[in-house]
Amino acid sequence: MFKRRVGELAKRPHIVPADATVTQAADLMINADVSCLAAVAGAKVVGFVTERELVRRLDVDLDPATPVRELVSRTSGGILKDLGLDEAIRRMLERHERHLPVVDISGSLLGLVTDKELVDALAVDFMVENVDCRALMRTEPIRLAPHRSVQLALDHMREKSAGSVLVVVDGKATGIFTERDALRAIMGHPERLTDPLSAYMSGPVVCVPVDAMVYKVILFMRQKGVRRLAVVEPDGRLAGLLSQQDILLYARRLS
Repeated sequence: MFKRRVGELAKRPHIVPADATVTQAADLMINADVSCLAAVAGAKVVGFVTERELVRRLDVDLDPATPVRELVSRTSGGILKDLGLDEAIRRMLERHERHLPVVDISGSLLGLVTDKELVDALAVDFMVENVDCRALMRTEPIRLAPHRSVQLALDHMREKSAGSVLVVVDGKATGIFTERDALRAIMGHPERLTDPLSAYMSGPVVCVPVDAMVYKVILFMRQKGVRRLAVVEPDGRLAGLLSQQDILLYARRLS
């Protein structure tokens, strides 16, 4: 397993000027369907701004006019393009990051590799593993009723370092509220923090059965363009949540 190199997977990052506002950065993330931007000053990359960093501060102290340069993170260091997939997964999990800059031997940025690219690359490897969703899913994802507030959802997401909340009625997932939903709905509209989740959740939720094979689930996630999905029992009741991070954690144990 894991014979590929990260240089094969890295993609050119979307960029945002370091003096752009966080609102402009959020709009770019939403329109480009990405969760990380490279902040540039002239031709120099000065850091990265992530969807998660924006959401964690969305309801606390984030002025929509804040320049991106005030929020950029300097990652723990780039990874060389010849690094193996197993080592890239290890570093991503240990750093609690979803994006790793890929550099050449001189340290020049070649691109970004994200949890999405790593998971996509694992589909073939998982074909030889007789494992279904039960082995990987989180059985206790964050669950809230649709009338609960956006503020409460953000509080739980920050506390659990989670990227989503499942909206549940009578044991069944009726919607999902993600970091992307939060950026789209709340940036520049703090008055919406007290609104119910039902106003901004995405639905219907993408679901798979508990006995779905993981390699098929990876391909399904790629087809649907989602990073997480609900795992359900035969009667439709929620059994758990499976995210790209959960797949990487399991793959790490196999390496």
